[in-house]
Amino acid sequence: MGAKTTIVHAADVHLETAFTEVRGGARRRAALADGFARIVDLALERHADALTIGGDLYEAERAGPQTARFVFAQLARFGGPVFVAPGNHDPYSARALYARDDRPPNLRVFAEPAWTSYPLADGVTIYGFGHAPAEPGRPFANARFDRPGVRLALVHGSDEDRCPPGKRATAPFTVAEIVASGATCTLTGHYHGGTVVRDEAGVPRLAYPGSPEPIKFGERGAHGALVVTVENGQVAFEAVELARTRLIDLDVPLADAASEHFVLGALEAALAPYGRDDFLRVRLVGTTAPGTRVDRDLIADRFGSAVGAIEIADDTIAADYAAIAREPNVRGRAVADLLALA
Repeated sequence: MGAKTTIVHAADVHLETAFTEVRGGARRRAALADGFARIVDLALERHADALTIGGDLYEAERAGPQTARFVFAQLARFGGPVFVAPGNHDPYSARALYARDDRPPNLRVFAEPAWTSYPLADGVTIYGFGHAPAEPGRPFANARFDRPGVRLALVHGSDEDRCPPGKRATAPFTVAEIVASGATCTLTGHYHGGTVVRDEAGVPRLAYPGSPEPIKFGERGAHGALVVTVENGQVAFEAVELARTRLIDLDVPLADAASEHFVLGALEAALAPYGRDDFLRVRLVGTTAPGTRVDRDLIADRFGSAVGAIEIADDTIAADYAAIAREPNVRGRAVADLLALA
């Protein structure tokens, strides 16, 4: 039996991201740093032979010396080989954090939009492809991987057949291109929901770990890292959930709310399951009696300390039921009958 090689694969940490969708940006920023530290913890716990990062570790336009010190300290704490394929948000350039002179010696960055091979272990080769500031095109278009054993391709890019709605494709590819290149499997990043794509025979060909913490509302899939094992020429994946925070869209119905007291009571009941690690966009829906107050500042003040952050959208409709009951139609008669029963 051949020796087992263990890799922890992560991507899309997005350190220094600016959160504009909800309040609590500072707490969200700190949560991303905590998530990256948990990735390193996982690599140490599993005695990983290497850590791979499939791009977008940080946001280049906001990352600075503090970000570099934090990242480098974490990578040095791992100590083993670290391979990074820069993405569209952290492309390699002379000014990139990856180009600093104080980077740890265990960091290997694939700095060009061309494939470079690195022998990781007996029978296991990592091929890396990095983003430069310019769009790199199709990474697998002319790729040919022919070293013996397992060939792992590390790249930040878009599986064209599974692009999430509204997501911009970058460095696009298909599973057919991966197979044609000779790669055994591709470790990638760009999509924030984790997934492992297999071919018709059930062989894993493509793996996204997902961002370790959710980055935007509406993201689907796992958020964490992948433990990759290579043994006897076979590649296997274990998804490890790492996220501690949640981004939640919540509709709260206000059925005929007639007072601010009713509105606050409905919100208290709806928000009861959530806590400090939950960041919510709440939409108030349904009908309210004319003049019913919906004070978003009061709502944020009353409930904001119990959750990570809360934003309120008031999409309720004021309905004058007495006026509707006087309408000479079916709706008027139905409302009049309901009012008579009240």
